[in-house]
Amino acid sequence: MMRKIVKWTAVVGLIVVVAGFLAFLYFIPPLFITPAEQFAQTVGTAPPPVTSITDPAERGMAERGRYIVMITGCTGCHATNGSRGPDYSKYLAGGGLKFTSDRGTFVSRNLTPDPETGLARRSDDEVKRVLRSGLFADGHVAPYTMMPWACFSNWTEEDRHAVVVYLRHLPPVRHRIPDPTGTPAELAPGAVEHAYGVKDYGVN
Repeated sequence: MMRKIVKWTAVVGLIVVVAGFLAFLYFIPPLFITPAEQFAQTVGTAPPPVTSITDPAERGMAERGRYIVMITGCTGCHATNGSRGPDYSKYLAGGGLKFTSDRGTFVSRNLTPDPETGLARRSDDEVKRVLRSGLFADGHVAPYTMMPWACFSNWTEEDRHAVVVYLRHLPPVRHRIPDPTGTPAELAPGAVEHAYGVKDYGVN
């Protein structure tokens, strides 16, 4: 008798667990009733448009650069995080990721054309050289694990030019990013790299 009670208790418990799990899945709307496009809507509309550019050729080039920036996922690293995730009003202003490794410490850069803290300080050729080879103006090479420049090296020169044109037309955001340090960070045994997110690692 006792064995039957235990058996039926286990069966009922299993049924309750399965039913609860199915109910949990059913009441998560994104899994069933939210279109996939809606998930990407915020990220898809975040890149500032280029409709204000009056020259048709330059606007076309900037539009191509905008598309490349979007599909490459540049905002994944170069976002500026707020209290509730990425702050898209500061598109590509950087500071959203901090990497520490045996190669040093690096914070994602400000890609807006701000004259003090962004790309306005760099020439087009300097920006393209980073995209082509990871080589920065100060002579340091960004480790591939922290900036996948090897992927960008497969772009055509026109692709790189289009991206630079688009970045030049972004709204400038004053957001200072700490310079990279070449001092090896202390790591846990066996660790190569740690990435930290969900906060703004910019200086201001």
